[in-house]
Amino acid sequence: MTDTESKPTRRTGRPPLTDRATLLAAARELGFSDLTVGAVTARVGVKYSTFYRHFPSLDALVAALVDDVVTDDVFPATEGRWQEELLAFATAIFDVMTAHPGLAHALVRLPDAPEALLTAYRRLTDRLLEAGFSAEDAVLGAGTAMHLGMQPWLSSDGETAGDLRRRDQVLAAAQPFDPRVRTVLREQVDDPPRSWTLRRVELVVAGLEARLHA
Repeated sequence: MTDTESKPTRRTGRPPLTDRATLLAAARELGFSDLTVGAVTARVGVKYSTFYRHFPSLDALVAALVDDVVTDDVFPATEGRWQEELLAFATAIFDVMTAHPGLAHALVRLPDAPEALLTAYRRLTDRLLEAGFSAEDAVLGAGTAMHLGMQPWLSSDGETAGDLRRRDQVLAAAQPFDPRVRTVLREQVDDPPRSWTLRRVELVVAGLEARLHA
């Protein structure tokens, strides 16, 4: 028996065309607003069948991408008063929505929230309970802060935040609004409306403070 005959032939096979991490990276480059299976496969240069080996559906990819961008780093822990914690939570929500257009809509479509968001929400409700709030007010306060941080992007057309479109609609209304209202909207609704959103959250803080003292 020759050396060639005594050694089995090694089958190298075809190397994998891509992997889950590569598809996820492509999805992140595309962003939530432009995310389709076709767009991802075209960017990576693979067929649909290759995509479905790693993700059973587009929704599965979106869920993985949400988990990829909404991480613990988004929500820095604060050691200050509950008011600061609530404002920091709303700010973090707003900022991550700003950085990833389409994320707000993706979040509300998913059946489960990312673990990092749940962790931050739990930390905030615990902080409110420690401050003396009832469980109901803790849930209302934390939930309102989260919703206010997301709201400008939930009402967005994909190009500008919804608050900006509503501002411009009021300013251009055929039947003019009170000049004082127009002044507030023109001078205080910023682009993107980060400061305006936090003003809303400050109003929630003031309401919570009044309930706590009552």
